[in-house]
Amino acid sequence: MKILFIFLFVCCQSATFGQSFTITKLKETPLKAEEFWGVDNFQNFYYTSRNILYKKSPREVIEYAALNLGEITSVDLINPLKIIVFYQESNTVVVLDNTLAEIRRINFNAIENFRNVSQATNAGDRRLWIFNMDIQRLELFDYNQNKVITEFPPTLLPALELTSNFNVCWVKTQNSIDSYTIYGSLISTYPTDEQLHAITEYRGHIFAISEEKLYYKEKNAIEFTPIEIPEIKAQQFSIKDEILYIYNGQILTSYTLNASKE
Repeated sequence: MKILFIFLFVCCQSATFGQSFTITKLKETPLKAEEFWGVDNFQNFYYTSRNILYKKSPREVIEYAALNLGEITSVDLINPLKIIVFYQESNTVVVLDNTLAEIRRINFNAIENFRNVSQATNAGDRRLWIFNMDIQRLELFDYNQNKVITEFPPTLLPALELTSNFNVCWVKTQNSIDSYTIYGSLISTYPTDEQLHAITEYRGHIFAISEEKLYYKEKNAIEFTPIEIPEIKAQQFSIKDEILYIYNGQILTSYTLNASKE
């Protein structure tokens, strides 16, 4: 992976990275979790422990469990009123409301034109971005009609991760990140290292983790730039409403994330 290293100066727990953002430390919150999935628009935390999904607000903690479906593969919070929980082991997507009550289950084993799915995220309007591992291609799936409405060209390598902003989906493979529109068009492709993971889109930029460090790629850049945050080993992270959350396995640390005017 080609990485452009930029040395940053840190003062009073503040840092500037690249020419796009500034960050300032806000607070630390103890959190016991196996996976931190992110924060929604209402500052609720989502995490899993012993394969149970928890939603933690200032007032309460609620939970959701479907242990018969296997291990939780991913949780998509792009729409907190329709949370997408994917279980690859059982080839099933569960749609939850904001109380973690089930709205719908989509069992890809039971639908017509059976397919094995390795990734699933929210595409909005009762649609899912899914990766069909049988023929190695991205598909746009309408779960109200139980059918694929957009097919994409097969990829040479399987998808390791998907992330989206409804209208665009980014597909991470072993050596590249490819972006597609909902109409089936390839927008861009650029090389990456396999170690880069946890890709997240925020206002057109792509953020990711490699070797417990956080990186970002500007909208029109080719290379990823490291974000030097002192004394933090990033295992998972989330960005919501100009707040960056980094989880190191024990502490959830939040930072303001502001666009630079330079």
